[in-house]
Amino acid sequence: MTSNIILILSSFLGYIVIFLALKNYKKNLIVNAFLLFIFFISSTRLMIDGIAEIYNIDDLKTFSIKSNSYTTLLIPCFYLYFKYLINNHKHFFFRDLGHIIVLFLATIERDFLLLDKIFDCKLNYYLSQFFAVYVIVYILMIFFILKKNVWNKKATLSFVKTQNNLIRKWTILFFIAINIFVLRFFLLYYKEYFFYEHVYIEPTKYLWVTGLVWITLFIIILSNQDLLYGYSYLQSESKKTNSDSIGNNYWNVNSKININNNQDQLLKEKISSKIEHYLFELNAILYKNSYFRDPKFSMKDLAQVLNIPISHLKFVFKYHSNLSFSDYKKISRIQNSLNLINTNYLTTNTLESLSKEVGFSSYNPFFTCFKDVVGKSPHQYISSINSK
Repeated sequence: MTSNIILILSSFLGYIVIFLALKNYKKNLIVNAFLLFIFFISSTRLMIDGIAEIYNIDDLKTFSIKSNSYTTLLIPCFYLYFKYLINNHKHFFFRDLGHIIVLFLATIERDFLLLDKIFDCKLNYYLSQFFAVYVIVYILMIFFILKKNVWNKKATLSFVKTQNNLIRKWTILFFIAINIFVLRFFLLYYKEYFFYEHVYIEPTKYLWVTGLVWITLFIIILSNQDLLYGYSYLQSESKKTNSDSIGNNYWNVNSKININNNQDQLLKEKISSKIEHYLFELNAILYKNSYFRDPKFSMKDLAQVLNIPISHLKFVFKYHSNLSFSDYKKISRIQNSLNLINTNYLTTNTLESLSKEVGFSSYNPFFTCFKDVVGKSPHQYISSINSK
């Protein structure tokens, strides 16, 4: 009975996650149909098995057993989810269905033996080996694509580092979960290799383990729904941020951070009417000036430029900004580099000299920061503007 409750609970949580993802689909930068497909198939399968066992419905049990082999279609879907996450795709590419169609046709052949009957052969025997190799290949593909593009992903901006770390932890956990699903799959379909003799194991055996894994994953997603939407950092090139606006995601006119410091509380009462003006000025400097070409330009210097007390500036960065002052400097330098690129600076200079011109010590930190802010490497950005 406990195992059936686990199945029902996991499916219920899965449907909640699907509902939230569909409700906020506009926030989903990668339009990730694969993740929703995985959640729906897994949740539905767990719901069917849970209801079938609780109410002892033979037809549902038979349907579950017969459809069990089709859950292998989730393996390429896992890979495609990670691929879309990494590349931050905003549109679905129909050619990616090829990953699923091959396995789908093989599954149909295994169940109905169409080619066996037509050509009078025993292709089904070889399909078992095909499925095993197919699954292992995709697990390896997932591992290498994550290791290269997520687990070793570098950043220079602190808020991007935080985000990368969150997604790194999520993908590691998800990858472990996938391996648990695969281990159960091999235990069921290749039991003779594990036990060296014929041992009957029902297709629904140990499904409660799968349910527990999904419960863990769904609870983690519900506690941090940003995991549904992948890399959500600002990309100044694609968003075309208006420097005359303070309505972007860098600033918060109305801070949601609780102030527990008495001194900060008094300062808030004193400058609350000035916050919007301060943010407007900070945003303008972020996009239109080149103060940070000087590596020694400090917060004290910026306060002098704005003609405000440094205590006011520190308060703004602490309670009304999503950026640290260090991030603010780096983003301003990248904006400055974009202005130089767009005014043909590179016709007579190199990217190395550009990085130093805007205040970076060398090209490497410039490259990483540029990609964090713009969403493209310097070469990709240059190619995109040259192709227009």
